Amino acid sequence: MKPQASKRRLAVAVSAATAAAVLLAGCGMFNDSSGSDSSPRKAQPTPSGTGPYPEPAEPTPAPVLPSGRAGEPHGGIPSPADVDQADATAVSRAALTALSTYDTALDTSLNDAGRRTADAGWCTAGYAAQLREAVHRAVPGAEWQTWARHRAYATVKLEQTEDAGRPADSSTTAYRQWTITVTPTGRDGWKGTPTTTVAYAELTRTGAGQPWRLNTVTLQQ
Repeated sequence: MKPQASKRRLAVAVSAATAAAVLLAGCGMFNDSSGSDSSPRKAQPTPSGTGPYPEPAEPTPAPVLPSGRAGEPHGGIPSPADVDQADATAVSRAALTALSTYDTALDTSLNDAGRRTADAGWCTAGYAAQLREAVHRAVPGAEWQTWARHRAYATVKLEQTEDAGRPADSSTTAYRQWTITVTPTGRDGWKGTPTTTVAYAELTRTGAGQPWRLNTVTLQQ
């Protein structure tokens, strides 16, 4: 990976307190949105200059979906209490493991893993709120239905894949890069096709000696 390209990706992560990258949109691992509404909007009349301008189109509200049941997924997820929270690498690994761990016996979509990660305390307040909100904005797709038929859960493997372009840590900000491989594993012995994603994580803390928390994640498949 070229250093300049890596810097650009990490710069995206830094500024990703905005919208799509932060909410993990466009990544099937953390945002199962393959069935989302794509119906066409009604065309609006063109302003004529001689009469009232047309009223703006009313936005179509996103579907509000139920969350999965409370409980621990197969194998559980890491707890902040079990990790050295002064170690940004350890915190990022554990938080991304939790973010990648789903269980169709509990969850209604992949985004329930985000809700669980937020509830476990791995994230900044802002990022936790965005993960919880994302749970209600994604319709499960056909792939999820296949996993659910096998009562599948995620088997997660992380490998640290840093490069020379990563910015140095400051007292309050750190960046880590991981390659995440997730394999859906059915309780009936079925195994799905593994998915591999590169995750660029930004971690922040309020000051030296305070615990690190996940603030943004940018994903590349």
